Amino acid sequence: MPLELIHDENTDAARAALRQVVMTAFCNALHDSQLAPMTVMRLAAEAIGSIYREVSDAHRHEDACPCGWRPSPEQDIDALQAALARLARPAPIADLRLVEVAGRA
Repeated sequence: MPLELIHDENTDAARAALRQVVMTAFCNALHDSQLAPMTVMRLAAEAIGSIYREVSDAHRHEDACPCGWRPSPEQDIDALQAALARLARPAPIADLRLVEVAGRA
């Protein structure tokens, strides 16, 4: 699957629903645990990793699921890491008028 974001009605709806569920779980865990935000982020990443492992394990047999997906852990994990990196980094600023001045020359 290419690294660019897929945009269609079903994908966008699933993306929005998952984001809302994860954001709610993140905020609840942050509030309830009093852990640092980065600790809770790491726990969220661990949860995604364990979900991948469980779902891929369920798809390892030929007739495991009619969807036809065959896990490829190395490629799949690379794709998951790329998706995280692509969206976690700050977006580049295209308009220099929006750049915050850091000092004087």
